[in-house]
Amino acid sequence: MKKKLFAGLLAALMLLPMLSACGSNNASEKGSEGKKQEATYVWKCALNSTEGDNCYDQAVLFAKKIQELTGGQVQVDLYGGASLGSTSEVLEGMSAGVADIICEALGVLAPFTELGNIDAMPYMYSGADHFMAVWSSDLGDEIKEAAGEASGFKLMGGAYRGPRVVTATKKMETIDDFKGFKLRVPNLEVYLKTWQWLNTSPTPLAMNEVYTALQQNTVEGQENPFADSLNYSFDEVCKYWIKTNHVYSCNLFMMDRTYFNSLPEEIQNAVIEAAEYAGQEIGAVQKQRDQEAEQKVLDEGCEVIEVDTKAFADYFDTFAETNFPNLADWVGRIKAMDPANS
Repeated sequence: MKKKLFAGLLAALMLLPMLSACGSNNASEKGSEGKKQEATYVWKCALNSTEGDNCYDQAVLFAKKIQELTGGQVQVDLYGGASLGSTSEVLEGMSAGVADIICEALGVLAPFTELGNIDAMPYMYSGADHFMAVWSSDLGDEIKEAAGEASGFKLMGGAYRGPRVVTATKKMETIDDFKGFKLRVPNLEVYLKTWQWLNTSPTPLAMNEVYTALQQNTVEGQENPFADSLNYSFDEVCKYWIKTNHVYSCNLFMMDRTYFNSLPEEIQNAVIEAAEYAGQEIGAVQKQRDQEAEQKVLDEGCEVIEVDTKAFADYFDTFAETNFPNLADWVGRIKAMDPANS
C-alpha cells in the first residue's frame, strides 16, 4: 500500500510542469519588455537507487515539498540508478555542477571527514526510538553541522533507514558462528573494521555484483536493512536472514556548502524544511516497510533468526575507543541518549 502511495507521488511529480530555466544555478532572465523575471532553480538530485528504496522515495517527498514551499520557484529533478555517477564521483564533482543535491547515508562522507564514520558505528543505538531521539535532537544537528563543515557540504534532514541485518547462505546465531564468514561489505573503513572485529572475512563489492557473488559463493552473505535487501531479491539466494541489527544508518540530503550559502535565505529555509519533512515522513513509512519485508521473507520460505543483540553489543563495547578514538566521545553521547536509560 505504501509503495503505491510513493509511486503515486512520483507520478505526480513527473507530471508537474517544467519551469522556465536551464542549468542548475540561479537563472535570471528578461522578458520581452525588458523586465527582470523571478529567479528559478532547477536542481539535479543524484540517487544510487530507484523507486521503492528509502533514499529515492525520500527524494520524491523532498522534491514535491520544496516546490510547494517555494511556489514553484525550485524544481528538483531526480536521477536514480547512479545515472550521474557513483556516490564518490558525485560528491567530488558537486561543486562543479555534476549534481546539486544528493540523498545518501552520512557514512559516505567518511573519505572527507572521520566524523562520517559515526554513521556506521556498530551497536551504538538500542533501537528505532533511540535513533529518532538522537536525530531529532540538538546532538543530531551538532553532528550534521560538524560533519558538514569539515567535509564542505550542507547536511539536512535525517531519515530512519531501518537496522542492518545479515542475509546469508548458511545459518548463524552466535558470535563464534561468524568466524571466517565471507561477507560483502561497503568499501568504507568502519564496515571493514567492524567485521574484522567479529573475525569474519569482509569483502568490498559494488551492490550490482553481490547477487551473482552470492550465487557463485564468492561471498556467503551481505548486510543491509530488511527492505533494501528484499528490493535486491536476496531472498532468492540467501535462505537465512539474521537480525544482528548492528547499524542504524541515517540518510541525509547533502549540497555543496558554498552553493547552499549563496542561496537567498528564503530558499535555504525551504530546503531545510523540505529535507526535515521528507526525513520524518519516510522514517515513519520505513518501520512498516521493514515489517512487511520480514513477513514476505518468511512467506518465501526463508528463516529469520533472532540473535542475542546484547551479547553482540557487549562484544563491541570497546570498538570505538580502539579503532576510532577521536569518535569515542560522540559515541558515548549518542549512547547516553537511549530513552531506555532515562
